[in-house]
Amino acid sequence: MSASVMQLLDDLETRLKQAQQVIAALEAQNRQLTSQLAKSTPVQPPVEAPSVDENSTDQADASPQSPDSIPTPPSPHQLLNQWYERYPQAFSKGRAQPLKVGIHQDLADKEPWSNKLIRRALANYVNLPRYIKAMREGVERIDLEGNSAGVVDAQAAEFAAQKRKAKQQAQPSEAGRLQKQPGKNIPDKRNSEQQHQDKQHSAKRPGADKVAHRKAKAHNAAAKISIQQRLRIRHSQQTLGASR
Repeated sequence: MSASVMQLLDDLETRLKQAQQVIAALEAQNRQLTSQLAKSTPVQPPVEAPSVDENSTDQADASPQSPDSIPTPPSPHQLLNQWYERYPQAFSKGRAQPLKVGIHQDLADKEPWSNKLIRRALANYVNLPRYIKAMREGVERIDLEGNSAGVVDAQAAEFAAQKRKAKQQAQPSEAGRLQKQPGKNIPDKRNSEQQHQDKQHSAKRPGADKVAHRKAKAHNAAAKISIQQRLRIRHSQQTLGASR
């Protein structure tokens, strides 16, 4: 019994030594791999944290604009008045000059407003009679700085002529209509006003027409009676004269 126990202890001691040897070999192998890895990996310099500029931080905090600071868009008419001052070489209140094809894009690049507002303001200008009149074939076009930017072609000139003709037909002058219709009776303004006042006066007095009709009827009856009386008196006079 004691011999078997001693043998068992010897076996355990032998296994412990073997395990320790295996552990030592593994640790040596681990140290070797670590040294190899350290030699193959380049040493990187420490990364410095970026410096923060207090002034830039203050500017970043102040950059967002409040709704009150955002400018209110002008009306198309107001924006066109601004263009007269901002681009005097292109937009004129006097003699108009045809503008460059695609000038709305140049305005969109310079103006802070929406494309819709820019187009509406530009439409107000190009639909002016003096601008339509200036759209003749071969006339020079200009950009925002007044530089030459092509000429008006035949198609654009024809379109402007049609637009000009449509405006003239849509807005004929009163004098022209009177000349085309000679001898036309012009209603008397005073008579029309008097008739209007009479209608208002009659409307204020309900039954006024009936009262006037009754008065006229009574007057006619009185006139008829007066005629009959005169005939009777004349007949009586004639009878008395004959008896004498």
